[in-house]
Amino acid sequence: MWRGIAVVTVVVVAFAAGVGWSSAQQGPTLSGQDYAEIHQLYSRYAQGTDFRQGDMWLSVFTEDAVFQPGANAADVVGMEALTEWRRQNFAARPADRQNRHWNSGWVITPTAEGATGRLYYLGVNVSSGQPVLGGSGHYEDIYVKTADGWRIKERRAVSDSGMHWLAGQ
Repeated sequence: MWRGIAVVTVVVVAFAAGVGWSSAQQGPTLSGQDYAEIHQLYSRYAQGTDFRQGDMWLSVFTEDAVFQPGANAADVVGMEALTEWRRQNFAARPADRQNRHWNSGWVITPTAEGATGRLYYLGVNVSSGQPVLGGSGHYEDIYVKTADGWRIKERRAVSDSGMHWLAGQ
């Protein structure tokens, strides 16, 4: 009888250890709601840019965010610098220029601190009625969950070789 109890005890302990080990291997997870909120960051970023709505664009970033608008560009750090960068960027565009950004290929990976992401972007100038490709590449992002929801802590825009927005296009 004691032998049977010992065997059952060993099996139960081994099963519990296996479940614990398996759970530990999975690491951090994100809920469907988390993924949806992170996807909204991309939409608010793109539409804030395309429709010249600086407040919408700024709302996707943390107060201390780091933004690198291109591989050779200097980092823009913090909300004050982001606000000024966005203001200057909008001011440099021709008033009649209309852009559209499309994002695709999202890969969002949970981390202990929040999540990382990578996605493709395609920018099109639609000012003339004949769409003109203006830029393509991908974003490398770090996200954190704040009291106000998910935000971008760091974004690096990496343009494809030879693809970048040209002034006036």
